[in-house]
Amino acid sequence: MPTAALIDAFERARERHADAVASLVPLLVEMSFSLISEALPGAEVLELHGEMNEDWAFRLRVLRVLDGAGRVLYDADAGHDEPVVEDAVDQVGIEYLDLLLDLTGDRYLGGTSIRRSDS
Repeated sequence: MPTAALIDAFERARERHADAVASLVPLLVEMSFSLISEALPGAEVLELHGEMNEDWAFRLRVLRVLDGAGRVLYDADAGHDEPVVEDAVDQVGIEYLDLLLDLTGDRYLGGTSIRRSDS
């Protein structure tokens, strides 16, 4: 049976972890929009798809990027003529969105979207 001191230390560590996640999630959203906006000015909405791939790794990827009026700036199925846009979308998925999915559990599995105002 764990001691009271061990239980207390565990609970304090868990609270610090929850606080860190709560601080990190909006930063990941902001970092994602910052990078995407460099390549696609006016980006306001990221439509996403979260899944577990064949290697049992969780992935969260950008399907479409929309501006504030709902116009499509990027569509993964159509691709984009500018390599800088494709590179930005790939980088956001790998560096920020996968971590977002890891930190939030099943919140972003399946189809979902995030708005710039979420950050």
